[in-house]
Amino acid sequence: MTTQLLKLADTPVDQFMQEDWHIRPRLFKNAIPDFEAVCDLETVFEMASDEDIESRLIQRDGQNWSLVHGPFEALPSLEQPNWTVLVQGIDHHLPEAYDLLQLFRFIPDARLDDIMLSLASHGGGVGPHYDSYDVFLLQMHGKRRWKIGPLTDSTLKKDAPLKILEHFTPTEEFLLEPGDMLYLPPNYGHDGVAEGVCTTLSIGFRALNKAEVVSGILHDFADRIQSDETLKKQLFSDPGRGLQSRPANLPDDLIEFALTLMREFKPGEDEIAVSLGKMLTEPKPIVYYENNTEDMTIEEIRHTLIERGIALSMKTRMLVGKTSVFINGECVKPKRKETYEFLSNLANSRQLEPKEVNSAFVNEEAAFFVIGFAKAGWIDTLF
Repeated sequence: MTTQLLKLADTPVDQFMQEDWHIRPRLFKNAIPDFEAVCDLETVFEMASDEDIESRLIQRDGQNWSLVHGPFEALPSLEQPNWTVLVQGIDHHLPEAYDLLQLFRFIPDARLDDIMLSLASHGGGVGPHYDSYDVFLLQMHGKRRWKIGPLTDSTLKKDAPLKILEHFTPTEEFLLEPGDMLYLPPNYGHDGVAEGVCTTLSIGFRALNKAEVVSGILHDFADRIQSDETLKKQLFSDPGRGLQSRPANLPDDLIEFALTLMREFKPGEDEIAVSLGKMLTEPKPIVYYENNTEDMTIEEIRHTLIERGIALSMKTRMLVGKTSVFINGECVKPKRKETYEFLSNLANSRQLEPKEVNSAFVNEEAAFFVIGFAKAGWIDTLF
């Protein structure tokens, strides 16, 4: 099992998290000991042609930019300058990229987004921009020159298909070679340009804004009302309203009905945790899971899981609350403490050996949940 990093270059991870994380940029030369590329260029071309993988082609002609979404039957020649292809979520498809991501679990899984791969010809890039999340930019092949600086003007080019800064004044410049890594906190301006053919891995960690949090909680609250037959039948009612002389006016009693609903919405800590857990583990629309147990009986699934051990699918998101467990947008509320502890261990380890599964399956509740995960394609066998 891949373990998390203890150092970034010569800097202890704990020191980085205390002094730099979410605060200031940091360059790490030879960041990860014995770093190896997660794939070759041919694999990048193959992923960009896959309809199940999100990809984008960005080209620059002077001051003009173009953006096309994949999949692509063919990409420009690597000898043609000034183009970049971005391949999203490669940790869902490449075991090597998935293993790389596990090195960064010194950061909470709740902050995780994914790994994006950028393949660029000479001069390729996406222009000066900023991201609303923390990101580690790890150079995989070739060289890329980064210019970075604090965001002093967030005005974007009006005629560009990308979010490109209209005015960007860099304050630092770095040339990254394979194994080098640049960390950037949210809302920090940066512009990376390939010097020759290169590939860069962007390991992103989302920083939720207030709108996302409120939207997620209210959406979940609405879903709960929709699933409660009693609450769902509580309709707005206005008997005896009478003839309306100004029918376009918004009725005061309808406003009061909405205000009353919001005043009654006073979620506690557990309800907030449930909403956040479901939101943060919700798969992206392009993600799907393969069920490899369709031709197996329940007993055959049970036997296979006990014999081989289990591992979460590379695509599975799983988080743990104080009393609940969240997996791929669903909330699981175990009744037994042993079940909660078992699922918590699975979420934190992401894989369990056969003897751990065998021991847990004495508990039928734990077996019920895990077999259900297997049938949904959310877990795989370990061997």
